[in-house]
Amino acid sequence: MVEDPNHSGLLFQEDISSSIPRNTERLWRKGAQEVGYLIKEAIVVSYNDPEGLRQLIDPLLSSPFERIVVAYGSSESDDYSFVDEVTDARLIMIREKGRRGKIAAINSCLEFLHGDIIYLISSDIQFDPSAVMEMEQYFSSEVGVVLPDVIPVERSGLVSRTGALLWQIRNASLRNIVEEGGTPHGGEMIAFRRGLISKMPDVVNDEEYICMLAASEGMKVIYAENVKINNLTAGNVRDYIRQRIRIIYGHRQMQSLGFQPQMMDFLLLSDPMLFFKNIYAAIRKRTDLGAYLLPLLTLEAISLLGSYRYGRRENVLMWSFAKSTKPSRDWKRYRD
Repeated sequence: MVEDPNHSGLLFQEDISSSIPRNTERLWRKGAQEVGYLIKEAIVVSYNDPEGLRQLIDPLLSSPFERIVVAYGSSESDDYSFVDEVTDARLIMIREKGRRGKIAAINSCLEFLHGDIIYLISSDIQFDPSAVMEMEQYFSSEVGVVLPDVIPVERSGLVSRTGALLWQIRNASLRNIVEEGGTPHGGEMIAFRRGLISKMPDVVNDEEYICMLAASEGMKVIYAENVKINNLTAGNVRDYIRQRIRIIYGHRQMQSLGFQPQMMDFLLLSDPMLFFKNIYAAIRKRTDLGAYLLPLLTLEAISLLGSYRYGRRENVLMWSFAKSTKPSRDWKRYRD
């Protein structure tokens, strides 16, 4: 590991990064045109989440990526030593000496990637490598972004079940947006055309921004409902509210940039019929989650109010970690 003079506060693996050809973009573009395939690359950002990254490495390396860039680091005593044991030449590991925020980490990763499609992947999810090819199949000359269906793993507890209902409503909202010809937007894992982004601006909801940007440039955003990935919902009230405050603030930030994302928390006032239509569709699909509607509405109301104060933070791009959403060594216990 050596200090990279071009990336303040970063370390990188010299033998891997120096192996990237200077004319990589030209060669890969030529290959994509002649062979007829799309060059797929991946970005993973992991901070204070070694177990998530540890369990993500195998699916990443089993996927058909030409390059995988991982920005990682820790403000605690987290053990990331396992990354030194990974020798796959496609993998570029960028170690942050100090926390700079997700957007800065993404931009550091973008500098190494010159392919056709980039998969932006959260370190706290699980996916099957087949999802990569399934998402690629949706790309055409008109498509700029593809996002999968996010399914929370089943966990007990009031807050976890409430979070599961939230995701059901979110997925119902996406289906409705697609039916109405709108622009779906999501997080956890998205695939987008490299040409869309040269550098990410300082936004809180990065995946949402990419979806909105693609639509503003006349490209389609596809919700690939048949492609499933797994995540963990918040396990306690504090983490739930922290996450939702940040995300709701991020929605409002998108509006300030001139985008019009559909947001559940604002629908009650702007379109109450659609608000209850989404809730009904979600509960109809998962009747066992209906009992958690009141807790959901209560937590969402608190989060909505808290989002108005979030902008007063010294740095809105540096948020508190929701540790209960991070995979632990017993992740498979939840999935199985």
